Amino acid sequence: MSPALHRLSAEMVFIERGWLNANHLAFLGGGPLALVDSGYLEGLDETLVLLTQAGVAPEVVDLIVTTHLHCDHVGGHAHIHERSGCAIALSAVCRRAVEQQDGWAAWWRYYGQAYRFFPTHRTLADNDVLRLAGLDWRVLETPGHAGGHLCLFAPETGWLISADAVWDGDFGVLTPRIEGWEAPHRLRMSLRRLAALKVTTVLPGHGPPIEDGPRAIARCLERVEAFLAQPRRLAEDQVRKILLYHLMMKGPLSAQELWQWEMTLPWLQETCQIYFAEPARQVFERYLGELLERGLVGQDQGRLYSHLPA
Repeated sequence: MSPALHRLSAEMVFIERGWLNANHLAFLGGGPLALVDSGYLEGLDETLVLLTQAGVAPEVVDLIVTTHLHCDHVGGHAHIHERSGCAIALSAVCRRAVEQQDGWAAWWRYYGQAYRFFPTHRTLADNDVLRLAGLDWRVLETPGHAGGHLCLFAPETGWLISADAVWDGDFGVLTPRIEGWEAPHRLRMSLRRLAALKVTTVLPGHGPPIEDGPRAIARCLERVEAFLAQPRRLAEDQVRKILLYHLMMKGPLSAQELWQWEMTLPWLQETCQIYFAEPARQVFERYLGELLERGLVGQDQGRLYSHLPA
């Protein structure tokens, strides 16, 4: 899958990326020239090309709205700010973490992902309203996947910018050691809040636009309920997703090279100690084998790579 531009209106473009680079939106008029999120740092060159194709010169951006601090959503923030002097807006929780340069909240210290901190200028509070592309977007604080995670909802159209709270039947990885043991409970509350809205289309942080928003939210609620009923399923999902992300980031790699990389980071050993009564190497080999069997990971001359688009 190649990146795709979806023109939702004359003044709004949804930029669909992959699973390492988060999607973003460009608002071209009817308010400040604004972006929601900016992709992964190592995908910055492609981000700038896509923005140009969407009709956005980085030098004229007025505002970047940050859904949360994870590396795949903020990689272009600092660069675009340096070129435009734009304001960067985010929740109070995220703003404090950025200003303290908290590498744990940003995930790079836990998962080893490329990161660059950026200046902050504006705090977005729950129920604030942003005028973008001629629509009033309600700011919704929706924690779970990340502290201070924000969604944006336009009641006039029913469009929901969901970031990593809602994908098509799934959501961003849950990391209790960073986000707290209550992370799945917070996500359930956030999803229930979103389910109460008159959502039509969901514009997710990864994947294409979702036409049946209520169904997508309902499926996410079912999934988080299953995680709460069986916490090991949450850990299994975490291991699968992070191994895939790391192959997108670092691959192709041999299984031994991937294992050695994981051992430089805290996440896998901690997850195994908490959720799996077996050695980390055994967990690593089982779920890597499962990803190979499911066709999510391929192998060429002993080197592994993700089949998912970055």
